[in-house]
Amino acid sequence: MALAPELIDADAAKVVRRLARRGHKAYLVGGCVRDLLLDRTPKDFDVATSATPNEIKQLFRNCRIIGRRFRLAHIFFGRKIIETSTFRANPRARTGSNPGTEDGELLIRRDNVFGNETEDARRRDFTINGLFYDVDTEEVIDHVGGLTDLEKRVVRTIGAPDIRFQEDPVRMLRAIKFAARLGFEIEDETLAALRRCSDDISKCAAPRVLEEVYRLLREGAARRSLQTLLRTGVAEVLSPQLAFLVRNGGGGNSNSDDVSDKLPPPRDDEEAAWQATWTDAPPPTASGAISFIRDPAELQRRRVLAWDVIDELDKRAKKQRDLSNALLLSAVVGPFIIDSIMQPGVRPMEASNMIMEVLEPLSHELRVARRDGERTRQILLAQRRLAPSRRRRGRPMALVRRDYFDEALTLFEIMTIVNGGDMEDVERWRKLRSEGNRDRPRHGDDNDGGGKRRRRRRGGRRRRRDGTNNDANASAGN
Repeated sequence: MALAPELIDADAAKVVRRLARRGHKAYLVGGCVRDLLLDRTPKDFDVATSATPNEIKQLFRNCRIIGRRFRLAHIFFGRKIIETSTFRANPRARTGSNPGTEDGELLIRRDNVFGNETEDARRRDFTINGLFYDVDTEEVIDHVGGLTDLEKRVVRTIGAPDIRFQEDPVRMLRAIKFAARLGFEIEDETLAALRRCSDDISKCAAPRVLEEVYRLLREGAARRSLQTLLRTGVAEVLSPQLAFLVRNGGGGNSNSDDVSDKLPPPRDDEEAAWQATWTDAPPPTASGAISFIRDPAELQRRRVLAWDVIDELDKRAKKQRDLSNALLLSAVVGPFIIDSIMQPGVRPMEASNMIMEVLEPLSHELRVARRDGERTRQILLAQRRLAPSRRRRGRPMALVRRDYFDEALTLFEIMTIVNGGDMEDVERWRKLRSEGNRDRPRHGDDNDGGGKRRRRRRGGRRRRRDGTNNDANASAGN
């Protein structure tokens, strides 16, 4: 089975052929082969070879070796990277035990046992990702039954799913991602094992898990991904706050939405006045509740709105892949917050507290980077300035010049669309943004647009070695 040569990245083919000329086996591998067979455009091209990382580096000056748990060669062609890995074997299969495990657990912590192409295919996660393509012979090499599963449109682990998920629990998130993105179903045994092993996700490094969550949201299949997370119980393991926010509104879970028994008792007027006067923190709330949304019907309305926002995210992701982490987080929590912070009489500090009440548990559970959490808060607060009813007099350009403005405007546009609002205000802000970009001085220009900027004097007045001031001495001499 041949793939159209014009669809194969020329630099990836160059890497494969150079390795082959030097006596190494080399193939295109993984997602790029899968996507080409499905008539999809691969987002990148990967290469697998019999050459070791050091041998790859000797052949390519534009190569850098990365990784500790899994050492890879990155070959750079401008901003493009061709990821090139050495054939590997499952360390547990080679040695009879796992050198990276502790107390008999199956989690693989290091994966640098080299092997042959068959072993490399069998150690990969899913059959649809275990396909190789020989550029010279134009042949798809299938050691794991991936072609059959592509035809059946199923995601199946290579080998026993319980073992494969325990070796690397992030594979569970990847199974959900591939099924959602490709429109496949997760094979029955794989799905059952995913449910059984979901608690093992907590053993993985938090940054790896968070990156997979971002990918679930930004690759055009967020709705299907979140529905599968809820249906399998993985959402509750990842973040109870996330599961609470999105359950039921998108048809992914049937848990009860009655939150009346989870809310703290209402405060009397005296206690509320004390809280407003003496503390900046929002009043404590029970887990799985939002203190400023007490009506279950209103909570359900906002959940439905959140799923509409997720659908709009999917539409945008299919057109562009530059949705930032902060924008994704804002889109998830925004529907639960924005209507409340727009209410008359809500002060900026109260608005910030509302945002943090919903955002902070999610950030803590997913280990969101502090910079992304703070940027999310800024994007949500900016909605108060963007809304026509809350627009300040005077200086709209001050907001336009903020580095988070583009993301805030994107969220404002999404919320306007899902609420059926007037796009005139969105267009007004877009026009202001265009004017701001046109009028912004180029780097090195003075503020008034003329001449070179005068160098700033540093260090204060010069002093003589004896410690006296030059100006003082000059004055004394006059």
